[in-house]
Amino acid sequence: MKEDHMRNGQLKPGYNVQIGTENQFILGYSVHQRPTDTRCLKPHLEKVKHALGALPGTIIADAGYGGE
Repeated sequence: MKEDHMRNGQLKPGYNVQIGTENQFILGYSVHQRPTDTRCLKPHLEKVKHALGALPGTIIADAGYGGE
């Protein structure tokens, strides 16, 4: 759940969609019940590895994934 920033008692579901691409083709996607990117990269990569049989040679991610 997302935090109640407006302090009005309304919590919103926090889903996070991750998409892995290469050369503008989607290699895999995953949906997580987390409002931020933190702790989504490893499960996403496991799903990509399961679908493709291997991980890509290079993985690029922004600082939002640094908490893993």
